[in-house]
Amino acid sequence: MTKFCRDRQIQKAESILKNIQVFKEWKSSRNREQAVNQLTEVQQDVLVVGTVLETEKKDYHTMVAELERLCEVLYQISISLEDDQQVCRLGFEAENIIRSLQKCLRAVMPRKEIVFLPYQVSMWDSLESVWLEAAKDQTADTYVIPIPYYDVLPDGTLGALHDQRADYSADVPIVQYEDYLMEERHPDVIFFHNPYDGCNSVTRVPEQYYASRLKKCTRQLVYIPYFVSEEGGPSEHFCYLPGVLFADKAVVQPGCIYERYCQIYTQTLQKNGWEGILLPAEKKFLPLDSPKFDKVLNTRCEITDLPENWQRIIQKPDGGRKKIVLYDLTILNLLNNNEQVLKKVENVFRLYREKQKEAVLLWRPHPLLLSTIDSMRPQLRDEYLLLVQQIQEEEWGIFDHTPDPNLAMALSDAYYGDCSSLLTTFRVTGKPMKMQDVWREDERAFLMELLNENNSSGKNMERDTRDKQIGSIIYHTIMSDKNKCLT
Repeated sequence: MTKFCRDRQIQKAESILKNIQVFKEWKSSRNREQAVNQLTEVQQDVLVVGTVLETEKKDYHTMVAELERLCEVLYQISISLEDDQQVCRLGFEAENIIRSLQKCLRAVMPRKEIVFLPYQVSMWDSLESVWLEAAKDQTADTYVIPIPYYDVLPDGTLGALHDQRADYSADVPIVQYEDYLMEERHPDVIFFHNPYDGCNSVTRVPEQYYASRLKKCTRQLVYIPYFVSEEGGPSEHFCYLPGVLFADKAVVQPGCIYERYCQIYTQTLQKNGWEGILLPAEKKFLPLDSPKFDKVLNTRCEITDLPENWQRIIQKPDGGRKKIVLYDLTILNLLNNNEQVLKKVENVFRLYREKQKEAVLLWRPHPLLLSTIDSMRPQLRDEYLLLVQQIQEEEWGIFDHTPDPNLAMALSDAYYGDCSSLLTTFRVTGKPMKMQDVWREDERAFLMELLNENNSSGKNMERDTRDKQIGSIIYHTIMSDKNKCLT
């Protein structure tokens, strides 16, 4: 519990105490409607304090039990307003409970509190290694709180609400977002990876998780992109999305990508007259690289650990293993080239169907591709779903819709597809890669070159190695800001 949170609960207890004083000298001639409203207000405060204590890492069972007893006393008061003596007795009982609670709350020793807010389980790898380092910190309590998100319909209204809490590994202790009261708890640091607020035309998180709102609920709001960029850097708008603007720190890739963020962000401040209002680039951006690279380098994969249908497709009759090519399809390519992209996929399918004795196509389109089609290219939906059905039913390839993209990268011998965050991450494995051209038939030459290679699974290829985990560097850099992170 942070000092802010503890003091807030002490204040609530003081407010409860003041509201129940009247019942110690109750007269049934008083306004009963006003009394009931007062009791309702008290009970709401009691429930908030109880929820905060129940969500704590430390066990505050005794205080929670006393709050439950207080709720019962408040109920008894509400049904006894005609009995002055009974209400006065209950008022004194309620006061004793609150005074005991205040004493217990004042004895609580504050601790640092670190919150992680992933919204798509497939993007958890952009935060995971930072969380792993935070979880080692004996001076802090960490909370992983997967938040839900909506589809955005073509008319801009919100569609289905998605909740992916059940998809996280059992090794990740999940806290229910309904139970964690962000404004009440006021964590020292919030790490998040969704920069859009209301600007995304495909998905949208609830407003209480917008960066503009989170900024008011923490000492240090830290944005880590869910994607990684090639040398040219991200599209310009990614440098001034709300998550970037409102964050206290934004962790980005070093070199020219860091410079691009700084340049475009600074131009945005100048253009909008925000200099002196928002942090300057040199105080906001940290060129520490992406935790996604930690994840892909640490992921190991054995064939026997895979689903049975994957094993059946990958293994040869003699027990050997076919070459696996990770095939990626991005949202941007589809939006720019429409039907031509699906024609390209058909050509790629035709090749791997022909070469299925030697190679496997592991198709992993962007996890939001279908949602994007529904929202922005609905005329392509049937054709796209037909392709998905083909690769799933014909079993010469694998359609990968698992939450974790790192398994596919660890398993694959090569990458073929669009220029994407997946390609940039795959680069650190040292395995062969080729970006597809949807207007040319370039897939055959790349596959034939791969099949003629002697390397198997990229085992002899040079991998990007790092002495220290990026997540560790990020965590300790953030926590070293003593002005922001001390309880």
